[in-house]
Amino acid sequence: KRIIELVQARDAARRRKDYDLSDSMREELNSDYGVHLDDRLKLWWVHREGGGVPDMVSEIKGNGRWGAKKPWRQIPTTLESDACVNPDMVSSLLKQRDIAREEKDFRKADTLLEEARNAPGGGLTLKINDETRSWRVWTPEKPSIPTQFTKYNDEANVFDQCISIVSIHDPNKVDEVKNMLGKFPGKESIILEKLKSRYNLR
Repeated sequence: KRIIELVQARDAARRRKDYDLSDSMREELNSDYGVHLDDRLKLWWVHREGGGVPDMVSEIKGNGRWGAKKPWRQIPTTLESDACVNPDMVSSLLKQRDIAREEKDFRKADTLLEEARNAPGGGLTLKINDETRSWRVWTPEKPSIPTQFTKYNDEANVFDQCISIVSIHDPNKVDEVKNMLGKFPGKESIILEKLKSRYNLR
């Protein structure tokens, strides 16, 4: 009941253009109840183990650019932690999991997810984010941006640069930035510059 009340109150705040209150409610829904909101589809659902979205939502999104699967990518953490994992093996496991999920073989998908999570040595585990198609060695602190990240951004397209920056600095804002990029086509470079300024990446 509390979730429904918050969702409805947030919708009312957005209609009033009270975006600070709306963002606050979105964060409360996500952190306290594990609720994911998709403003474009006007849907919400509770996060599932391993991330991802319900099949119904995936079908609605379709296979266009918005819903298409992007390649899995690693978010660098520290040299010591990253040296404990084989990126090619993780990528292979996650690709196999994608196929298993498409074939609705969820038992196999869950097994592959666990294998990927436990791929690092030294007692480390991976944090895997289906929404941003990214993974990293889990650390209590948010990863800093190493020089490799800057190189990646220089080679990536502007859309991916925006998502990469937000996924590292404020993962809860990823969907918000995706929606913004979708609403303002042709303004990607401006949004990228604003993100760089906000997170002191200039």
